[in-house]
Amino acid sequence: MLDDFDYRILQILTENSRLSYAEIGRIISLSQSATKGRVQNLLESGTIKQFTVEVDHEKLGYPLKVVISLKFKNDEFRRFINDVNKFPEILSCKRVTGEFCLITECILKDSRHLEQLIDRLIAYGIPTTAIQLSEIETKPFLT
Repeated sequence: MLDDFDYRILQILTENSRLSYAEIGRIISLSQSATKGRVQNLLESGTIKQFTVEVDHEKLGYPLKVVISLKFKNDEFRRFINDVNKFPEILSCKRVTGEFCLITECILKDSRHLEQLIDRLIAYGIPTTAIQLSEIETKPFLT
């Protein structure tokens, strides 16, 4: 069972996972060792899955973000799931309910790159694209 300290630690780490245990402890009025213990417990319980880095893909030459929804016929869904890692442009792939089977978030160099990706995806099913114009920042949900 998580308490207020655990939730505050999670909130702080989602905003900046590079803070030291001492810095987090100062913010929430806990000692460095107590804070470290709580973070370790959150890791061991699987509440914290991993610490990651957010990359600015535009600075790497991939300014175009696209959401591609996919419909499949027959067993092409399973084939795509097995092959999804052959598509380095796909940042995330989520199985969903509704009209589409999967929703992907992709990064691309330009519209030509998008066209090439669509051509590769057509071998599996029917892609529907939406170009991301901007991103609205949200805060992580923590109760």
